[in-house]
Amino acid sequence: MANSQGRLTRLMKYAMTAPWPAVAANRLRQITHPGRKIFMIGPNRCATNTFHSFFRHQGLKAIHWRHGDAFLAREVDARLGDDEALRRFLAPWTVFSDFVYLTDEVFIENHTLYDTFRRLFPDAYFIFNDRDVDRWIDSRIRHRGGDFLTRYMAVRGCTREEALAQWREDFLAHRKSVLAYFEGDPRFLHFYIDKPNSKAFIGADEVSPVVDLLRDDYRLSERYWALRQAYVEGRAVPAAA
Repeated sequence: MANSQGRLTRLMKYAMTAPWPAVAANRLRQITHPGRKIFMIGPNRCATNTFHSFFRHQGLKAIHWRHGDAFLAREVDARLGDDEALRRFLAPWTVFSDFVYLTDEVFIENHTLYDTFRRLFPDAYFIFNDRDVDRWIDSRIRHRGGDFLTRYMAVRGCTREEALAQWREDFLAHRKSVLAYFEGDPRFLHFYIDKPNSKAFIGADEVSPVVDLLRDDYRLSERYWALRQAYVEGRAVPAAA
């Protein structure tokens, strides 16, 4: 039974992987042009897991939240002020998403460090994975069964209402700052994961702007966009992480 499940898992993995010529081309491009990084600069709960899977299944080396015992946000934070050390840490990967680290005592969010990442990798791409702020707050409230909010309140020493107000303020301030910083930048994309005037998330037919942004460097296809892990009207559904 275990062997059958293992074979099924492998088949599903290979079924989701892009054709070998595209994967090989993307892998080669990462070797010949290692500075063409892709930074997802929206906060967690903005399809970071979905983007991670989208890129990884097409041959791009991606890190989402953690790699083994190395938490992305914590490792970045530990190297701030030492550009060479930070560049060496980031070097093995091409795509970066979910720059958050939260315990009962520590809270780190480093998706706001786009100016640092731009300085280290001038040829990098930046995608601001944005969404409706109310839906984002609702997703964060539900994240990990409410444990994310509980830990945040413990770290900040605040009430639930204060936490949600701070999230909203930080989210809107980040959006304003990002759009001002990258105005007119051809290597930047402002990308909404929510459908306009709808509770639904975007589908594969609506991610062509991502493919177009990266077309000069990577061979990507919209068909590998598969939404993951979200809540819609109180129900867990296979949607954006």
